[in-house]
Amino acid sequence: MKNRVRLFLAILILGISISLLLWGYWPNPREVMDRDIPPAEMQLPTPTSLHLYISTALNTSLLPVS
Repeated sequence: MKNRVRLFLAILILGISISLLLWGYWPNPREVMDRDIPPAEMQLPTPTSLHLYISTALNTSLLPVS
């Protein structure tokens, strides 16, 4: 009885695994989205937003204590 249940569960899990594997390899439908971007939105970020600021508390905690 136990072996039949285990065999049924094994075949069930194998079937689910194979079906999910095949579904994962199924090709996606091709989608094309055309978006118009106005020239006003085509700007680079300002240089000040690219700087990394490190707090002074972090810098002083790395100094050796004498």
